[in-house]
Amino acid sequence: MNRLIQITLILVSVVSCSSQFNEGMEAFKQKDYKLAFDKWKPLAEQGHDDAQYKIGKLYREGLGVGVDYVEAYKWYYIIAKKGYGGGHKYMKMIRRDINSAQVSRAEKIARQWMKDHEKN
Repeated sequence: MNRLIQITLILVSVVSCSSQFNEGMEAFKQKDYKLAFDKWKPLAEQGHDDAQYKIGKLYREGLGVGVDYVEAYKWYYIIAKKGYGGGHKYMKMIRRDINSAQVSRAEKIARQWMKDHEKN
């Protein structure tokens, strides 16, 4: 019985994440970038790859948040380390706009985030 409850909770969580991500996509399409950010940021913090990519984009382009290349680089670094193709591309683009100290800081923040969010 406990196994059934665990599986049910996992499925509910997956459906909830998917719904929240899709709500963010709808907000993004409507150019409500602040709402998109609010929907995607918690998912990004939970490790949702697509949300991490989208949060990086919002920070890189200053959509719904102020432009923050260090924060954008952090999210792209995280997804690049997970094998998400766009991460490396956008890290390279951002490197043109920030100095080496900022790159180092972003990578340090990203590595700490990954360490803090390791799955045991």
